[in-house]
Amino acid sequence: MSTHKLRAIYKQLNDKIDEAREAALFEIKELKTDLNELQRHYSGRKKVTDIQPDDVLRSAYEIAHRMRDITKRQEILTELEDVAEEAEALQYLESRGAKLLNRPSGWHFQTSKERFLLHEEDPVQAAAKLRKLLASGKRLKKPKKRKNNA
Repeated sequence: MSTHKLRAIYKQLNDKIDEAREAALFEIKELKTDLNELQRHYSGRKKVTDIQPDDVLRSAYEIAHRMRDITKRQEILTELEDVAEEAEALQYLESRGAKLLNRPSGWHFQTSKERFLLHEEDPVQAAAKLRKLLASGKRLKKPKKRKNNA
């Protein structure tokens, strides 16, 4: 999947989360005003009220519905980010010459002098370790061309 499509999906999920959050905040404010009016009515400070019991139940239901919606979309967004991160890590490992071997199992990176076990299973952690190794100077060195002195 292209990065443009992924960005569009992330943006749409984040927009839906924001919309649900705004709707939940609106319902919370409405419920708060209804509960304050009920409190004044039952404490005797206000004689007549027009609040229906179903209004309180509807507001609570809407808040719960929005909370479930937000949680579900955040879980989907987290899973998508994990998958994208793993795909990027796999691409990085393969582009740098790391290989997934069976014995010893795990991601390996080999230089001309030594072999490194990056991580057993997780490509994201293996890519992080490979980045650290390459930053510290464990690059594959090309052999120098020999000059013929004849």
